[in-house]
Amino acid sequence: MRGAAPLAAAALACTLSGCASSSPAPASRATPSGPRAPYDAPAAAAHQVDITIRSRAAKEILASLSRPKFEASDTKLLEDLPAVRFAIQDSRRGVEVFERDFAAAFDEKTRTSVFDFRSIRGSKERWQALLDAVEPREADLSRMASTRAAALLPGDRPVTARLDVFLSFGVAGLGDHIVLKGENGREAMVLDLARALGDSEGEPLESRMSRIARLIAGEAFRQAWAVYRAQNPAWQHPDPQLGQLDVLLRAVAEAGPVAVYTVDENFFPLSTWLKEPMKRAIEDLNRRAERLAEAEGNLERRMELTGEIRRGDFARRIAGQDGAYLVDGVIQHSGLAGLRQALQAGPRALFDAYDKAAQADKTLVPLSKVIRDRLAGVPAKPAPPR
Repeated sequence: MRGAAPLAAAALACTLSGCASSSPAPASRATPSGPRAPYDAPAAAAHQVDITIRSRAAKEILASLSRPKFEASDTKLLEDLPAVRFAIQDSRRGVEVFERDFAAAFDEKTRTSVFDFRSIRGSKERWQALLDAVEPREADLSRMASTRAAALLPGDRPVTARLDVFLSFGVAGLGDHIVLKGENGREAMVLDLARALGDSEGEPLESRMSRIARLIAGEAFRQAWAVYRAQNPAWQHPDPQLGQLDVLLRAVAEAGPVAVYTVDENFFPLSTWLKEPMKRAIEDLNRRAERLAEAEGNLERRMELTGEIRRGDFARRIAGQDGAYLVDGVIQHSGLAGLRQALQAGPRALFDAYDKAAQADKTLVPLSKVIRDRLAGVPAKPAPPR
């Protein structure tokens, strides 16, 4: 599984919607009344999210790329590191491709095909300086990420989760991180520092540390949130009153809290700073719900629409962006405690809470009539005879 491609702060709307916001980027605005981002709040229960960060792969890669010429023995040593093994496995290419692309970093005439180590070698001094700053603060980063990962979890039951994080460079593809199962059965995250912080040159070190912590926290929260849902009966069964909309509303409610972690803390509330992307996202959600409702009596069409929703990339590309705006709308209206209460009660409760928020705050995009009717228990109209 891959993470989102890193984006400049002024275009963080694209993390959610694929389009830059027309709103200006906000200035940092911490207030005495509380944290500006929901994931900076204290946890509601004694959740235990253990995060271990290791930077050996990043260090060894930079050391090898700093040599005056390519040493084949370096790649053999790197391939024994978990982070590099995971990156090769995720690329679905063999070690020979990794070795060829690593050697290409030293030869301008050779094209890289999967692993871009040439750009890392070209900026190795910059990345070495960053790594020298990060390495002594691994424990601090772990604590910050762990605290943030627990922030959105409801408080009715403690959750235990664990994440191994490997800092590295040259991960294949466009994502800033990958997640795979490790040999010990636990999920492991490989975070590409160049992808995650490629646009951060000139930012204060604390800002870059915060960004790393947020990325790690988002993945740790995803795991903890899955554990929570597996333990909570409110998330276990379809809601018969929602009918065919259940699959859509459930996907959005599951992905929304995770997607909140992809947004820089300066962009909250989203309805203020990402107003146009929010409008497009909720309108798209409404149209999708209407199409599902219209297909109630058409099995073939219904299967086609629900199949789209159940595909793996739907949660990342669509459901996450829709759900993040719902989550933030609930927080702005009912506070973080109100969000946690809604998440505790299941997918339907999150939409109920957003519906109440949208009725009270006209800056929020309202849910469509078909969603509101299902939330109110209005049965679907019988399909016309065919």
